[in-house]
Amino acid sequence: MDLSGLNLPQLYKLQKDLDAEIIRRKETDKVTLINELQQLAAAKGFSLNEVLGLEGKKAGKKAASASKAQYRNPEDATQTWSGRGRKPQWALKWLSEGKSLEDLRV
Repeated sequence: MDLSGLNLPQLYKLQKDLDAEIIRRKETDKVTLINELQQLAAAKGFSLNEVLGLEGKKAGKKAASASKAQYRNPEDATQTWSGRGRKPQWALKWLSEGKSLEDLRV
């Protein structure tokens, strides 16, 4: 295919069309392959999920829930800190005044 006769906008359009066609063909090939694998597995008495080890898998662990508040800002009770991660500004201010973090414990 000789592309030397195409100008830049034509080349960009061709590139866009090619990218779309590649994606379409990959999806078509993937569906075809899945169907072939399902038929092959069924011929041997298995489901595709059994062959791939997907059958009977338990769901993954749930994300950890938010940690319980361990410290509370005495000036604003809506501000709490679990004691994990960086100290909030209000806790740093409290400590800079020479006060103990234990005084803020919930």
